[in-house]
Amino acid sequence: MGNNAETADDVSELNYAEALEELEEILAGIEEDRFDLDELGDQVDRAAELIHACREKIDATELQIQSIIDELNDDDDR
Repeated sequence: MGNNAETADDVSELNYAEALEELEEILAGIEEDRFDLDELGDQVDRAAELIHACREKIDATELQIQSIIDELNDDDDR
């Protein structure tokens, strides 16, 4: 996976699977004490950005699915 020092703008370019993979890598690094104290803060910030991006993607997908269901239900009512 790419460098975890990427900017927040890069998060929006990731798809859900990529963001989740990077988040899992950060979590593993934290659990295995791979980051020194200086890096830890940056990694936690990046994790927060990734979590936010994942939540936004989930919310958008839920809205898309609900819209499709509503359209199908409207078609059934005709």
